[in-house]
Amino acid sequence: MKDIILAKEEFKLFDQDDQFGFFYDEDGWPKENAAGEFDSNVDNLYKKYEYIVVDSQDNIYGIKNGKKELEMGNVMEAYDIAREVKE
Repeated sequence: MKDIILAKEEFKLFDQDDQFGFFYDEDGWPKENAAGEFDSNVDNLYKKYEYIVVDSQDNIYGIKNGKKELEMGNVMEAYDIAREVKE
């Protein structure tokens, strides 16, 4: 299966309400004002990476200058959700 590339607006749909915990604190809890800061957190993520990729093993990578950096591994149903976003 091919990797799924998510543009910024697609990522916002993919990680609605930060369901994957991308922007949680070190202890795994939502940060204060997380809902209000979601858009700016996504903007900052896309300043760091050109785009986000989800592979068929449910791993989420950031891509910059052609290099993959693992952001989250083995995220339950990530590939299926990314596929739905692309449809």
